[in-house]
Amino acid sequence: MKRRPVTERGPSLKAAPFMATGSGDTVKLLTTRQRQELAALSTRVVVPAGRILYHAEAIAAALYFCAQGTVKTYRELPGGSRRIMLFLFPDDMFGLAESGRYMNTAQAVVPSVCYRIPLQELNTVLQRDAGLQYQFLCKVTHELREAQRRTILMGRRDAAGRVAMFLMMLRKHVKPKTPKDLIPLPMSRSDIAGFLGISLEAVSRATALLTKQGIVAFPGRHAARVLDMARLERLAADV
Repeated sequence: MKRRPVTERGPSLKAAPFMATGSGDTVKLLTTRQRQELAALSTRVVVPAGRILYHAEAIAAALYFCAQGTVKTYRELPGGSRRIMLFLFPDDMFGLAESGRYMNTAQAVVPSVCYRIPLQELNTVLQRDAGLQYQFLCKVTHELREAQRRTILMGRRDAAGRVAMFLMMLRKHVKPKTPKDLIPLPMSRSDIAGFLGISLEAVSRATALLTKQGIVAFPGRHAARVLDMARLERLAADV
C-alpha cells in the first residue's frame, strides 16, 4: 500500500448524470483537479483474487474506488447461503455504511486495484468543495437507480429473463476494445446465482435455454457471446 502523489490521476467515478446526454451512457464525473485531490488522500491497494477488503459489521473507516478488476459485495444469510448484493467495476465506488459500520462484506472477484480514502479526510474535503459533493451525489443517485433495476430483476419469475437482464447490466461495463457481441463474465456461476437469487441449477438451465434459442452462446464459463441482440434486449425488457 502506498500513498499517491498529487500528480497521479487518482480515483475516478462514472455515472448516468441528472441531465440528458443524448446517448444515455454513463459519463466521467470528476475533473482532473478533483481526481488529483482525492489521489492525495488515498492509498492505492492491489488486491489479489479472493482477498477481503472489509467485513460486514466492521467499523467503516474508509470509502473505496475500484480502479481495475471486479469486486463483489455480499451478505451471509442465517441459513448459511450467501446473497451477492453488488458487482463493482472500474469507476465504481463502494463502502457506504450504516450507523458507522459496513453493511456487507467486500471481496475481490479477480485481481483488482482499488483506492482507499479515509472517511474522516474525505468528509473534510467534501465540506469545502460543493462541486465534489455534487459529483458524489450523482454517483450515489446512479447507484440507487441500479438498485431499483435489481429489484425489478428479482421480481421476475423466469430464470432466463433474470439472466438476460444480468447480461444487459454487465454489457454496460464492457471495455471499449472488447468485441460488441462479447460480454465477459469475471464472476463464477455460483456468484451469478447468488446475485440473481436463484439456484446454481437454475442458472445452468437458463443459460442452456438461451443457447438453445439462439440468443446467447457461452463459449466458456467466463464469457457470453450475444447471437441475437434484439431478442436479448426484448427478453431483458419483458418484465
